[in-house]
Amino acid sequence: MSNNKPRAIVLSVGTELTEGIILNSHLQYLSSCLNRLGFMVIRGIQIPDILGVFKAELGRAAEECSLIIVTGGLGPTSDDLTREAIAEAAGTELVFQQSIWEDLKKRYSGQKIAETNRKQAYIPQGFKILKNPVGSAPGFYGRINKSLIIALPGPPGELEAMYTSGVERLIENLFSLTVEQVLTGTAMLIPESRLEEELQKCPGRSVTWGTRVTDDRIAFYLRGGSEEERKAVFSCLQESFGSLYIRRGDVEPAQLLSRALRSQGLKIALAESCTGGLLGKWLTDLPGSSDIFWGGVTAYSIQAKIDLLGIDNRLVAEYGAVSSETAAAMTEAILKHCQADVGLAVTGIAGPGGGTAQKPVGTVWISFKWGDRKPLCRLFQFHGSRDQIRRKTAVAAFLLAESELKG
Repeated sequence: MSNNKPRAIVLSVGTELTEGIILNSHLQYLSSCLNRLGFMVIRGIQIPDILGVFKAELGRAAEECSLIIVTGGLGPTSDDLTREAIAEAAGTELVFQQSIWEDLKKRYSGQKIAETNRKQAYIPQGFKILKNPVGSAPGFYGRINKSLIIALPGPPGELEAMYTSGVERLIENLFSLTVEQVLTGTAMLIPESRLEEELQKCPGRSVTWGTRVTDDRIAFYLRGGSEEERKAVFSCLQESFGSLYIRRGDVEPAQLLSRALRSQGLKIALAESCTGGLLGKWLTDLPGSSDIFWGGVTAYSIQAKIDLLGIDNRLVAEYGAVSSETAAAMTEAILKHCQADVGLAVTGIAGPGGGTAQKPVGTVWISFKWGDRKPLCRLFQFHGSRDQIRRKTAVAAFLLAESELKG
């Protein structure tokens, strides 16, 4: 790695991080983004909500790098110390910003806004505001000595939305960087080891790659070489795994289904069993999901399938709750109960118990029905932990539905 690259440090703030209560996903995401811009991330640090520790790490970082990104600590409570720590490290005061306060009041329109929220309207003097498109806490940026410092909120959804909507462009504008050309892709339902193995086989010796693993996909980045070489490596992956599982760009499986539904003006309804509402959760994570998602039923037990969906108990008794017959009945039933155009159902055995020789743990049936057409049912056999099986089921369901909608 070249020592000529500008250096960056990521400081993640929160006692819940240092005590292991929640997982810190910020460093992986930001390091990947900054690396693509040409930075060398020399350190990622988790800091408790202790002002003295925070200030010491800020001062140290300002001496070692040209870019510091601080995540977290921008809420309205007493243990949110990012504003105070940065102001003291910069040798300045916190200044109330009326524009932030007005935005906060609009966000709480119709509700009483707590006086403690006024804290979020203060930023260090001389620093500039970074608007938060999805949350209440705005960020800000400025300088400590020669280092640019950018403060972003802690929730990953807010942080990533702010980074993509303006922070990346800000960094590009403030630093003279030679940004390496990158081809971004997404791999779904493919183990990281298998993806790595195929990447090593593909042509393009001067092309390098990196990956970022998330709950529902692997984002990968092809760097270096010519544009033709990067495209050749991408085409090689599609030939190996299929274009259903290898996509251009960093895309969520839920986004793929949402786009397919929007393109035809359709709404979907869900009947979930083993996934326990995960499909609905991932769909409603997308802004504007009410345009394409009617709603769903989590019919987890056999009795719930009978009582909530109206499935014939004789069918379940004969074929079992995990069967093509039950999955098909679930899609038929959910469409009878709602005004959606498309039905999608999943039923399976997520484990660790409940499997049999005939239906081992990981056995999943997914059913899709569009309008008056006969339900399409597909059998899957997934491996891994309970959580992995549930996530793979949700991804497979989205891909199956998308592929059917696109013909």
